[in-house]
Amino acid sequence: MKKKGIICIVQARISSKRLPAKILLPGFNKPLLLHTIERLKKSKLIDDVVVATSNLKIDDVILKICKRNNINTFRGHPLNLLDRYYKCAKKYNAKTIVRITSDCPLIDYKIVDSVIKNFKVSNVDYSSNVHPPTFPDGFDVEVFSFKVLKKTYFNANKNFEKEHVTPYIWDNPNKFKIGNFSTSIKKRYHDKYRLTLDYKEDFYVIWNIYKALYPKNRYFELKDIINYLTKKPNILINKDYIKVNWYKDHYKKLKTINKKYTKY
Repeated sequence: MKKKGIICIVQARISSKRLPAKILLPGFNKPLLLHTIERLKKSKLIDDVVVATSNLKIDDVILKICKRNNINTFRGHPLNLLDRYYKCAKKYNAKTIVRITSDCPLIDYKIVDSVIKNFKVSNVDYSSNVHPPTFPDGFDVEVFSFKVLKKTYFNANKNFEKEHVTPYIWDNPNKFKIGNFSTSIKKRYHDKYRLTLDYKEDFYVIWNIYKALYPKNRYFELKDIINYLTKKPNILINKDYIKVNWYKDHYKKLKTINKKYTKY
């Protein structure tokens, strides 16, 4: 069967430990998951968006929401996200995969398209905007070919590699050509803002951003968010969580992570 092209796979689940059901929290008049999909579908380069959730009963609600809104879905392993991504990409005949996590409800489609362009022009196996990061947490984009995903699926054997999908790729620059898309020095906000969704403080920030910006422009961009937060710095109650990430438990196993970009 012919490959479709560029498929964006959004991993989503209800059973988040730090903030349960966070993707169903409201943005502006609808769940944040739907906002995420709406923003991704604005992309000029993505051919299709698929929500990949688990096969656990608790995630049935995700399937129902997506079905009501004509969003393609896939159900797979609850913990082995690499397995879920590989089988989802295979089902939808993806040639190129864009990986987005559902805890990024402010994702900017223009940044997504920029990373995709970087992947194409650079002729690499994997391109992202996180190695090293220059964008705030919450705007992470990873792009890789199905061929690379397949190689990773059959070679990655560490649990954290399976849980986080791509570490085997970016931690093996001798096996893959790795690319990175960065902002200009003046626009590097990765250490100034946290715009992802893991804690209730994060939700407070995100909810206020949607309340202020969405009615004016449903596809508001990162630059609009920065302008708003510059005027409303009191909203940033999640500063203590800036640079908090999953790397902290795996430093000894990772070869290419630069600790200066992390809190730990």
